[in-house]
Amino acid sequence: MNQVELHPEELEAKGRVVGVVFHFFVQRLARAVFGAYFRCYTRGRRNMPRRGGVIVAPTHRSNLDTPLIGASAGRPLRYFAKSGLFRGPITTWILVTMGAFPVRRDTIDRSALKAALTVLEGGQPLVVFPEGERKSGTRIYPLLDGVAWLAAKSQVPVVPVAIGGTERAMGIGVRMPRPRTVRLVWGEPLAPPEVDERGRVSREALTQYSDELREILQNMFDGVQQELGIPVWDRRDSD
Repeated sequence: MNQVELHPEELEAKGRVVGVVFHFFVQRLARAVFGAYFRCYTRGRRNMPRRGGVIVAPTHRSNLDTPLIGASAGRPLRYFAKSGLFRGPITTWILVTMGAFPVRRDTIDRSALKAALTVLEGGQPLVVFPEGERKSGTRIYPLLDGVAWLAAKSQVPVVPVAIGGTERAMGIGVRMPRPRTVRLVWGEPLAPPEVDERGRVSREALTQYSDELREILQNMFDGVQQELGIPVWDRRDSD
Protein backbone atom coordinates (compact mmCIF):
# COMPACT_ATOMS: atom_id res chain seq x y z
CA MET A 1 0.00 0.00 0.00
CA ASN A 2 1.36 3.39 -0.94
CA GLN A 3 1.91 5.98 1.72
CA VAL A 4 -0.69 8.73 1.68
CA GLU A 5 0.36 12.27 0.95
CA LEU A 6 1.27 13.87 4.25
CA HIS A 7 0.50 17.41 5.35
CA PRO A 8 1.38 17.63 9.06
CA GLU A 9 -0.38 20.94 9.63
CA GLU A 10 -3.65 19.71 8.08
CA LEU A 11 -3.53 16.43 10.02
CA GLU A 12 -2.75 18.32 13.22
CA ALA A 13 -5.91 20.40 12.73
CA LYS A 14 -8.04 17.30 12.20
CA GLY A 15 -6.57 15.71 15.30
CA ARG A 16 -7.69 18.61 17.48
CA VAL A 17 -11.33 17.62 16.99
CA VAL A 18 -11.22 13.83 16.90
CA GLY A 19 -8.64 13.72 19.69
CA VAL A 20 -11.20 15.07 22.16
CA VAL A 21 -13.65 12.35 21.16
CA PHE A 22 -10.95 9.69 21.53
CA HIS A 23 -10.01 11.01 24.95
CA PHE A 24 -13.44 10.81 26.52
CA PHE A 25 -14.62 7.53 25.03
CA VAL A 26 -11.41 5.49 24.85
CA GLN A 27 -9.20 6.69 27.69
CA ARG A 28 -11.38 5.21 30.41
CA LEU A 29 -11.48 1.86 28.62
CA ALA A 30 -7.70 1.92 28.18
CA ARG A 31 -7.18 2.62 31.88
CA ALA A 32 -9.29 -0.40 32.80
CA VAL A 33 -7.50 -2.70 30.37
CA PHE A 34 -3.99 -1.56 31.29
CA GLY A 35 -4.80 -1.63 34.98
CA ALA A 36 -6.00 -5.22 34.80
CA TYR A 37 -3.43 -6.66 32.37
CA PHE A 38 -0.28 -4.78 33.45
CA ARG A 39 -1.31 -3.93 37.01
CA CYS A 40 -0.49 -0.42 35.88
CA TYR A 41 -0.02 2.20 38.57
CA THR A 42 0.43 5.95 38.04
CA ARG A 43 2.01 8.38 40.49
CA GLY A 44 2.42 12.15 40.31
CA ARG A 45 -0.22 12.80 37.67
CA ARG A 46 -1.07 16.06 39.45
CA ASN A 47 2.24 17.36 38.10
CA MET A 48 0.59 17.45 34.68
CA PRO A 49 -0.85 20.96 34.21
CA ARG A 50 -4.63 20.82 33.82
CA ARG A 51 -4.63 23.47 31.09
CA GLY A 52 -2.28 25.26 28.74
CA GLY A 53 0.48 24.10 26.45
CA VAL A 54 2.98 21.64 27.88
CA ILE A 55 5.54 19.17 26.53
CA VAL A 56 5.32 15.66 27.98
CA ALA A 57 8.78 14.05 27.81
CA PRO A 58 8.67 10.31 28.62
CA THR A 59 11.26 7.58 28.62
CA HIS A 60 10.75 5.21 25.70
CA ARG A 61 11.39 1.44 25.84
CA SER A 62 8.25 0.01 24.24
CA ASN A 63 5.43 0.59 21.79
CA LEU A 64 3.20 0.41 24.86
CA ASP A 65 4.53 3.76 26.09
CA THR A 66 2.34 5.90 23.84
CA PRO A 67 -1.06 4.38 24.76
CA LEU A 68 -0.04 4.16 28.43
CA ILE A 69 0.80 7.87 28.50
CA GLY A 70 -2.49 8.66 26.78
CA ALA A 71 -4.48 6.63 29.29
CA SER A 72 -2.67 8.18 32.24
CA ALA A 73 -2.54 11.88 31.37
CA GLY A 74 -6.08 13.02 32.16
CA ARG A 75 -6.04 15.32 29.10
CA PRO A 76 -6.23 14.72 25.35
CA LEU A 77 -2.64 14.49 24.10
CA ARG A 78 -0.98 15.14 20.75
CA TYR A 79 1.96 13.12 19.43
CA PHE A 80 4.70 13.11 16.87
CA ALA A 81 4.66 9.86 14.86
CA LYS A 82 7.16 8.78 12.23
CA SER A 83 5.83 9.48 8.76
CA GLY A 84 6.25 5.84 7.65
CA LEU A 85 3.34 4.83 9.88
CA PHE A 86 0.86 6.92 7.89
CA ARG A 87 0.15 4.33 5.19
CA GLY A 88 -3.30 4.37 3.67
CA PRO A 89 -6.47 6.20 4.76
CA ILE A 90 -7.47 3.73 7.50
CA THR A 91 -4.13 3.75 9.32
CA THR A 92 -3.91 7.51 8.92
CA TRP A 93 -7.40 7.94 10.38
CA ILE A 94 -6.50 5.78 13.40
CA LEU A 95 -3.30 7.73 14.06
CA VAL A 96 -5.02 11.09 13.69
CA THR A 97 -7.80 9.92 16.01
CA MET A 98 -5.15 9.12 18.62
CA GLY A 99 -3.83 12.70 18.28
CA ALA A 100 -0.77 11.94 16.13
CA PHE A 101 0.65 13.90 13.22
CA PRO A 102 3.60 12.87 11.02
CA VAL A 103 7.25 13.84 11.24
CA ARG A 104 10.06 12.78 8.92
CA ARG A 105 13.15 11.53 10.74
CA ASP A 106 15.55 11.64 7.80
CA THR A 107 15.59 15.43 7.62
CA ILE A 108 14.62 18.60 9.49
CA ASP A 109 10.84 18.50 9.08
CA ARG A 110 9.90 22.17 9.27
CA SER A 111 6.24 21.49 8.55
CA ALA A 112 6.02 19.08 11.51
CA LEU A 113 7.83 21.56 13.76
CA LYS A 114 5.38 24.27 12.74
CA ALA A 115 2.48 21.93 13.52
CA ALA A 116 4.02 21.17 16.92
CA LEU A 117 4.31 24.87 17.75
CA THR A 118 0.67 25.32 16.70
CA VAL A 119 -0.29 22.58 19.17
CA LEU A 120 1.63 24.15 22.04
CA GLU A 121 0.65 27.74 21.32
CA GLY A 122 -2.96 26.56 21.12
CA GLY A 123 -2.76 25.38 24.73
CA GLN A 124 -2.55 21.64 24.03
CA PRO A 125 -0.14 19.08 25.51
CA LEU A 126 2.39 17.51 23.12
CA VAL A 127 4.20 14.22 23.75
CA VAL A 128 7.81 14.18 22.53
CA PHE A 129 10.10 11.26 23.35
CA PRO A 130 13.36 13.11 24.04
CA GLU A 131 15.58 10.10 23.28
CA GLY A 132 14.01 9.85 19.83
CA GLU A 133 13.27 6.27 18.82
CA ARG A 134 12.73 3.42 21.26
CA LYS A 135 15.80 2.43 23.22
CA SER A 136 16.70 -0.66 25.21
CA GLY A 137 18.23 -0.94 28.65
CA THR A 138 18.41 1.05 31.85
CA ARG A 139 20.41 4.03 30.63
CA ILE A 140 18.83 7.27 29.41
CA TYR A 141 20.67 8.07 26.21
CA PRO A 142 21.80 11.60 25.24
CA LEU A 143 18.70 13.56 24.38
CA LEU A 144 17.91 15.21 21.08
CA ASP A 145 17.51 18.98 21.36
CA GLY A 146 13.98 18.94 19.94
CA VAL A 147 12.28 19.13 23.35
CA ALA A 148 14.50 22.00 24.47
CA TRP A 149 13.98 23.88 21.19
CA LEU A 150 10.20 23.49 21.26
CA ALA A 151 10.06 24.53 24.92
CA ALA A 152 12.16 27.62 24.20
CA LYS A 153 10.17 28.66 21.12
CA SER A 154 6.76 28.15 22.75
CA GLN A 155 7.82 29.03 26.32
CA VAL A 156 5.88 26.12 27.81
CA PRO A 157 7.03 23.80 30.62
CA VAL A 158 8.30 20.26 30.16
CA VAL A 159 6.92 17.42 32.29
CA PRO A 160 9.29 14.42 32.50
CA VAL A 161 7.70 10.98 32.77
CA ALA A 162 9.45 7.74 33.73
CA ILE A 163 7.79 4.55 32.50
CA GLY A 164 9.05 1.38 34.15
CA GLY A 165 8.38 -2.21 33.17
CA THR A 166 7.26 -1.74 29.57
CA GLU A 167 10.45 -3.23 28.14
CA ARG A 168 9.78 -6.45 30.04
CA ALA A 169 6.18 -6.37 28.84
CA MET A 170 6.85 -5.57 25.19
CA GLY A 171 10.38 -4.55 24.32
CA ILE A 172 11.89 -4.12 20.88
CA GLY A 173 11.21 -7.19 18.75
CA VAL A 174 8.33 -8.47 20.90
CA ARG A 175 5.00 -8.67 19.04
CA MET A 176 2.57 -9.61 21.81
CA PRO A 177 2.61 -7.86 25.20
CA ARG A 178 3.31 -9.97 28.27
CA PRO A 179 1.42 -9.42 31.57
CA ARG A 180 4.17 -7.59 33.46
CA THR A 181 3.75 -4.87 36.09
CA VAL A 182 4.11 -1.33 34.73
CA ARG A 183 4.62 1.95 36.59
CA LEU A 184 4.33 5.55 35.37
CA VAL A 185 5.78 8.42 37.38
CA TRP A 186 5.06 12.03 36.41
CA GLY A 187 7.76 14.48 37.48
CA GLU A 188 7.51 18.14 38.37
CA PRO A 189 7.30 20.58 35.44
CA LEU A 190 10.61 22.01 34.25
CA ALA A 191 10.52 25.66 33.22
CA PRO A 192 11.45 26.36 29.58
CA PRO A 193 14.88 27.71 28.60
CA GLU A 194 15.26 31.46 28.87
CA VAL A 195 15.33 33.40 25.62
CA ASP A 196 16.80 36.80 24.74
CA GLU A 197 14.83 39.92 23.81
CA ARG A 198 14.50 38.61 20.25
CA GLY A 199 13.10 35.29 21.41
CA ARG A 200 16.28 33.39 20.60
CA VAL A 201 18.21 30.84 22.63
CA SER A 202 21.82 29.73 22.17
CA ARG A 203 22.89 26.23 21.15
CA GLU A 204 24.82 26.01 24.43
CA ALA A 205 21.66 26.79 26.42
CA LEU A 206 19.70 24.12 24.54
CA THR A 207 22.40 21.54 25.21
CA GLN A 208 22.53 22.47 28.90
CA TYR A 209 18.74 22.16 29.16
CA SER A 210 18.80 18.75 27.46
CA ASP A 211 21.52 17.56 29.83
CA GLU A 212 19.48 18.69 32.84
CA LEU A 213 16.36 16.95 31.54
CA ARG A 214 18.37 13.80 30.88
CA GLU A 215 19.64 13.72 34.45
CA ILE A 216 16.11 14.18 35.79
CA LEU A 217 14.79 11.36 33.61
CA GLN A 218 17.65 9.06 34.61
CA ASN A 219 16.97 9.60 38.32
CA MET A 220 13.24 9.04 37.84
CA PHE A 221 13.80 5.98 35.65
CA ASP A 222 16.19 4.48 38.20
CA GLY A 223 13.62 5.00 40.93
CA VAL A 224 10.71 3.37 39.11
CA GLN A 225 12.88 0.48 37.93
CA GLN A 226 14.01 -0.17 41.50
CA GLU A 227 10.38 -0.27 42.62
CA LEU A 228 9.81 -3.06 40.10
CA GLY A 229 12.95 -4.97 41.04
CA ILE A 230 14.68 -4.16 37.75
CA PRO A 231 18.43 -3.37 37.73
CA VAL A 232 19.34 0.29 37.22
CA TRP A 233 22.05 1.89 35.13
CA ASP A 234 25.58 1.72 36.51
CA ARG A 235 26.69 5.36 36.40
CA ARG A 236 30.32 4.29 36.22
CA ASP A 237 29.64 3.42 32.62
CA SER A 238 30.57 6.22 30.22
CA ASP A 239 28.48 7.68 27.42
